[in-house]
Amino acid sequence: MTRLLRSNFTSCPIRHRLLASACMLAVALGLGGCNNFSGEEQQQAEAVGAFYRIHLKTNTPGLPPADELRQYQPLLSRALYALLAQAETADARYHATAGSQAPPIIEGDLFTSLYEGATSFSVQSCDTGDQERSQRASCQVAFQYKKDGAEEAWNDKILLVREDNRWRIDDIEFIGNDQSSQREYLTDTLADAIKEAE
Repeated sequence: MTRLLRSNFTSCPIRHRLLASACMLAVALGLGGCNNFSGEEQQQAEAVGAFYRIHLKTNTPGLPPADELRQYQPLLSRALYALLAQAETADARYHATAGSQAPPIIEGDLFTSLYEGATSFSVQSCDTGDQERSQRASCQVAFQYKKDGAEEAWNDKILLVREDNRWRIDDIEFIGNDQSSQREYLTDTLADAIKEAE
């Protein structure tokens, strides 16, 4: 049986109690536990978290429909958003020619390594690299899939770029334990699908 450790708040200094409360709130909000993110890292983690909260809520396989893609737009780089929109157009053009019974140009979950997608996630760490004012960063995200008795766990790397003074998702590196049905990077998967639909 797992036992939860009970915190003795009365014996902790106020600062420690506030930190513990903040950590508990982060856990409750599904932000990945009590990671000690700096200001920049916190912004990166928040961008990634906002994206995956939308994705797990909608749970759409393949390319996101236009209304869902609009929800993602503030969280995506201009280049990635344009590539997703181009893939959506290619998919529509392909189905206009091949018919509605044709399979989608991308099947399975597009934004995680596992074909079935994830049921939960946790941002583990974010790294801006060596340069203090770097315009690029990456976050390691732990995913879990628990459904109908099946259980999988893996990590993927989310690549970010700073645009308009905000961190935005620019690509995803699928580093899951051989679960991925996609190419190594999301942008490669999209580019291949667009090419095949032509």
